[in-house]
Amino acid sequence: MAYMKEAIGSSPRHSNFHPARAAGCVPCKMKPNSSSRSQLAVRRAASTTGLLFVLLLVAFTASNYSSLNTDRLIGAASSSASSTPASCDVARGEWVPDPAAPPYYTNATCPFIDSRQDCMRYGKPELHSILRWRWQPHGHGCDLPRFDAAAFLRLVRHKSMAFVGDSVARNHLQSLMCLLSSVEHPHEIDPKDCIHCTRSYHYRSHNFTATVFWTPFLVRWNLTRDGALQFMDPHNVFLDEPDPELARVTAAGYDYVVLNGAKWFTRPVVLHEGGRVLGCSGGGCGGDANVTTYVPPERAVRAAFRTALRALRGFRGSRVVVRTVAPPHYENGKWYDGGNCLRTRPVRSGDAAAELPETEAAFHAAQVEEFRAAAAGADDPGRFVLLDVSGMMQMRGDGHPGQYGHWPHEKVGFGIDCVHWCLPGPIDAWSELLLHLLTK
Repeated sequence: MAYMKEAIGSSPRHSNFHPARAAGCVPCKMKPNSSSRSQLAVRRAASTTGLLFVLLLVAFTASNYSSLNTDRLIGAASSSASSTPASCDVARGEWVPDPAAPPYYTNATCPFIDSRQDCMRYGKPELHSILRWRWQPHGHGCDLPRFDAAAFLRLVRHKSMAFVGDSVARNHLQSLMCLLSSVEHPHEIDPKDCIHCTRSYHYRSHNFTATVFWTPFLVRWNLTRDGALQFMDPHNVFLDEPDPELARVTAAGYDYVVLNGAKWFTRPVVLHEGGRVLGCSGGGCGGDANVTTYVPPERAVRAAFRTALRALRGFRGSRVVVRTVAPPHYENGKWYDGGNCLRTRPVRSGDAAAELPETEAAFHAAQVEEFRAAAAGADDPGRFVLLDVSGMMQMRGDGHPGQYGHWPHEKVGFGIDCVHWCLPGPIDAWSELLLHLLTK
């Protein structure tokens, strides 16, 4: 800019410029004549032309300088935006060591842990190291923050959330309540001493209500015979009739619904659709000689999700969150014939053990496809959110109670549990994902 100042300083406007002084005649007073007047006019014209040239040069330079810097600023902003992904696929990633991070809670600080998932109490081996991992989504700059209980409660202040599904839905809600216990403990509304039932909790300070609705199939069901055991015996499942609990969810005006369900379709079920028996699925037809048509379990899961999502069309809340299947991890057998889950660390994403088993992969595909269909057919597709935990949880065979959900001498129906998740444990990452998705 120095050359601009010099040019401006030499112009008549910014100096004591005088044609007589410039000619070296400061002491003399020249009498103007026609010749001098002509010379004066020429000099003034030249001076004016010079001034105009300088001003044009200044304007041109300033314009280019501004344009150059604007381009640089835009380029810098674009570069910054491109280095931070507009959206991360948080379902794809790796469990990475996080040795410095303590557990969010313990069985001493959270009173909401189901005793069968209290792996601390029953001495699950290597639990200390099992808890020292965090979920890291793939992609540069794609990080999942640790759960912020205060931020979650601010988000749901004066709102309500329904967890709709099976016992893993209850497992998820209990994990969330433990995570929130660092800020506030809820009180149970109409306390119940039951497992397979609907239960509701209220956070007074934030006016937030969380409820788990027991809907193991998401559609209407009943036992095939009187006196049968809910856990073991065959069920009638009506694939085109939503579970009555879904009507309660819609009528109650919940703000958020977290929907899940699949694992009960691996049990013996007789499937009904359109007023007729469609066939049987899961563990067989329960000895009913009149039902011989086999229906793949994933087809039943697909139909049940379609029915449940249609039932939620009248839902006027903020979000419907579809959570995908969380795989069990029985190895060397099933839950009833010696299978167990003895791993003590996550597997890597590229390992064969990180691939979903055939049944769970089919369940996952059915859930995702029905989610997409529901979102595509909605007035506001953004109201549907996919909480895809299948891949990340397939890597965590170390996160189940296994045989450490009770004392060795105790006789329990579900002696080795490789379905539910230790609290605290990898399931706590689900609420990290949930908070991330609800604040996107």
